[in-house]
Parts: sequence; structure tokens; C-alpha cells
Amino acid sequence: MRRILNEEVMLSALALLLASVSPNIFPAAQAGIAKMSDLGVILLLPSGLLLCGLVGLAAWRGHTRLHNRLLAGAAAGFLATFGLEAVRATSFHVFEGMPGDLPRLLGVLLLDRFMLGPSLMSDVVGWMYHFWNGACFGIIFATMFGRTSILWALVYGQLIGLGFLLSPAVKSLGIGFMGWNMPSMPVTVVLAHLAYGLVLGLLSRRWLGHTGWLVGMRAWCMRGTGARPTTCRVRQGLA
Repeated sequence: MRRILNEEVMLSALALLLASVSPNIFPAAQAGIAKMSDLGVILLLPSGLLLCGLVGLAAWRGHTRLHNRLLAGAAAGFLATFGLEAVRATSFHVFEGMPGDLPRLLGVLLLDRFMLGPSLMSDVVGWMYHFWNGACFGIIFATMFGRTSILWALVYGQLIGLGFLLSPAVKSLGIGFMGWNMPSMPVTVVLAHLAYGLVLGLLSRRWLGHTGWLVGMRAWCMRGTGARPTTCRVRQGLA
């Protein structure tokens, strides 16, 4: 039993590492570490493939708790990005509250078309990367916290937004520290990530079947159906 729990801890840590790769590629490129197109080939594609493989490995090894967190977290994060986009796109297209169209910029950088400008392919790639980031953030949240209160998801969404505002990505846009030279920018980021956190929290509460932190006391809950109530058992080990 201990060996199984230790294996699940290691796989969970690997999932967190792989899921954190994608969201950090854009800031790393804007910090001048490497071209985003190179990081996409060297880090983004391998990490994505390995993360998908890890989902299958968790199922094959019988780690139903981790398998549920990976799938539910990815789905919740992906759909939560629609909530974020509802705010961001409205701000950009209606109120001109953003300095540029971020998904389009991401596609241009990933395909190294900065001197050529956007194309249909770069737009598709940029949107795919944008929603993949949302899925990765969902995986991180679900793997670390499991089924928890919506408040935690709201705080988590704001931490993501704060990290973005503090990153080199915002500074490279030429709107000052945390976008203060364009006040509508940080306001949009806060509201957009509030929407992301709300949707993520609601869907996570619905789809995740296990409560508790990654390591420590674990509560395993079986959802009830009809007149059968939900039951929980608490064990030591992986949350």
C-alpha cells in the first residue's frame, strides 16, 4: 500500500512539473531566454505528449484518484478559459482595454512569424496554446487541491493573473510595470481571471471525486445517487 501511495505521489509531482511547462514558455521567451518557437519544439510539445501519456499511465497503474484529477482538472481548466475569454475579448474588442490580441500574438511567436505577421495557421496555433494553458492550470489546481471550495479556485485564478501581470510578458508590451500605464489592462486581467477561477471552481466541485491536498490527510468520497447519501472515508497518505 505504501509503495502504491509513493508511486502516486511521484506521478502527481511529475504531472505538476509537466503542466507547469506550457504556462511558463511565453514569459520565458519574453524574458529573452530563448525564442518561443524554439521553446515550443523543445519543451511545449514533449511536455504535452508526456502529460497525455501520464493520464493513461495513471489509469493503467490503478491510480483512479490521480486519473480523475488529471482529466477533470484539464476539462475544467479548458472550459474555464471560455469564461476568461468572455471578459478579455469584450475588453479588447469593445472597450480597447488591452494593448493587443494575446492569442494572436502567441501564435505569431510560436510559429516565428513576427516579421511576417499573423496567418490562419498562427491564429489556430495561438488559440490552441491559449486553451492548453487553461487546461494545464486546471490540472495543477486539481492535482494539488482536489475537490475544494470555490473560494480556493477564485484565489487561485487571481494568483495566476497576478503572476501574469508581474511577468516579463506584460513589461514587453510597453505599458509599464503590471500594465499601470494602461489601467484598463490590469482591471481586465483581474476580472478575466476571476471568471476563470469561478468556472474552474464550479466545475471542479462537480467533477472531482476526492477532497484534500496532494500530500497529507486524504478523504475519499463516493458520490451518492438518489436516496443514497455521499459517503467519505479518511486515510493517511496521498490526498
